[in-house]
Amino acid sequence: MGLSGPERGEENLAKVRKYLTGLRAAGQSLPQEEHGRPNISAIAQAAGVLRNVFYTNSGVKGLLVEFMGGGDPAAADSLALLRAQQQADAKGRRVLRLEQQLAAVKAENEELRGRLAAAEQELARRAFIEEHVIKVGKRVLP
Repeated sequence: MGLSGPERGEENLAKVRKYLTGLRAAGQSLPQEEHGRPNISAIAQAAGVLRNVFYTNSGVKGLLVEFMGGGDPAAADSLALLRAQQQADAKGRRVLRLEQQLAAVKAENEELRGRLAAAEQELARRAFIEEHVIKVGKRVLP
């Protein structure tokens, strides 16, 4: 039979604790992303746990914060603030990209409206010529 949820949580906690203890003993730091944040995927793979463990298991989260900041609650707050700032920056970049796409679509829309107006004007001119030809009975070259 499989492990219960709490048992699996304790097993994951032990695996992460062992990994972090090994890093500390070797004098190594956590794998990091380019912005200096811990690379949760790489840490999870090295520890032998699923990545979501770092988001759902409070004990594992605490171990990670302790390893990074020495257990200082201010370090945990600063990590949370840093993550929130990075998420806000990413959302800001997305908004900017979407605004640029919207501006391009608006410009294309205006161009198409102009072309439609010109086509409608040409259609009206040809309809007028055709009507005139029918009335007069003579062919008129445009």
